[in-house]
Amino acid sequence: MKILPSIIFCCLLCFQSLYARNVNIALDILQYQGIDSLTECRLVYSLPDTSLRYIPSLEGYVGSLYMKVICVNTITKDSLFEEWIVDNVSQHPVVMHERNLIGGRSMYLKPGNYSIGIIAIDMHDSTTLSSVRLTLPIRKMNQSRMHMSDIMTAHRIEPLADSSKPMWSAQLQRNGLLIIPNPGLECVGTDPVLNLFSELYSCLPGDSLNIKYTIKDAAQRVLAEIPLGKLATGEAIVETVSLPLLGLPSGVYSVQMSYHGIKKTDTVTNMKRFYIVNPEMPPELANTFSEDELFQQSEFSTYSEKRIEEEYEKALCLSNSQEQSLWSALGDVTAKQKFMFRFWKERDPNTETIINEKLEEFRKSISYANTYFTNPQFKEGWRSDRGRVLRRYGPPTQVDRKYMGNSVRPYESWFYAEIQGGVYFHFVDVRDINNHILVHSTAINEPRNDNWFNEFVNTDSFNSGSGREFIR
Repeated sequence: MKILPSIIFCCLLCFQSLYARNVNIALDILQYQGIDSLTECRLVYSLPDTSLRYIPSLEGYVGSLYMKVICVNTITKDSLFEEWIVDNVSQHPVVMHERNLIGGRSMYLKPGNYSIGIIAIDMHDSTTLSSVRLTLPIRKMNQSRMHMSDIMTAHRIEPLADSSKPMWSAQLQRNGLLIIPNPGLECVGTDPVLNLFSELYSCLPGDSLNIKYTIKDAAQRVLAEIPLGKLATGEAIVETVSLPLLGLPSGVYSVQMSYHGIKKTDTVTNMKRFYIVNPEMPPELANTFSEDELFQQSEFSTYSEKRIEEEYEKALCLSNSQEQSLWSALGDVTAKQKFMFRFWKERDPNTETIINEKLEEFRKSISYANTYFTNPQFKEGWRSDRGRVLRRYGPPTQVDRKYMGNSVRPYESWFYAEIQGGVYFHFVDVRDINNHILVHSTAINEPRNDNWFNEFVNTDSFNSGSGREFIR
């Protein structure tokens, strides 16, 4: 019975992921010294308030997110799970982003290797969800040598006065501090600052600690070193710092924290990756960077296995048979990340610019499709027929739309003047649910049916039994 929650979790994911769209949620998992021989495994999360569907309530409008975390020891199969609900109440319908919903949850685990499953489901729209599965080694924290927790990035870290404690959730209070976590790991703005929180254990009270923070770029080149000193006031102490990042362009970075004592000379090191998003300083793509260094700086190097699989699925309509064969042979996540990096690099129309114009256009088509082509069959519009054509060929030169009329089903005709001397794509909404199916095209390697109008648009043909029902 110990693995029952894991089975239910997997079944729930398989059933709901068929037509799901993602909750835009950022997650970070941190380990701290816990009680007795247990390690505190803390999940912090953040999501925009607009990620949820809101319904009227007595308080106004409420959006609710169900979250569940399941931890299964890969050896003993012992399992532990936590579930909770995140509510956001607004006096008006939430249509514009106003704030992020931020929180955390802790679980206490024995050291060992664990399979971690995390799921977040919109309680007012069960087809809107996100899920993550990963293997995580839980470290042994209770030891005599000096050691430290994981490093948390934060939006704010400040002393918490007794009078203000009731104003803040207990999830955001730790060791007398108010900590607003930053699980997205992004430092945003024209004057970005990196706020870090960590806990240092098994120190010698009264010892002087030499602490050094080292900032490195994506190629692991040292950009700055900041030495600091700290007095160990107890066996376990808190370390916080705010590091200015002025002058660093947008991109992927890492901070390495190392320290040792004067009397207790154990050297402890930990590292945290983070991202700078500075609108006034775009990423640098120096010609001296190797392809691997450019890859490390790219967004693709940060994608999870699920995210990189979805990125390939979106771009599949642009790939050739050789690329498809190569992808199917890849089994390593890093290899898939590098594949997608090269895939879009080869399609960059102007490598002298920072922006890959082709990729930007492609993502705009996905955003447009998700806004206008979503329907009961496809919760993500890019998966529809119109979404595929838009991704593959870009915006059409001309669109003619016909709505439901006497003996006529809704249909759209797209014309591309610059493709193959001019081609047409004809889509029909057979079930009147905004799911327009591609029934005929004059383009090469696309469905062709010159009798498409009579077979799919003319409802009299359907009623007489001469039309064909199109299922997709």
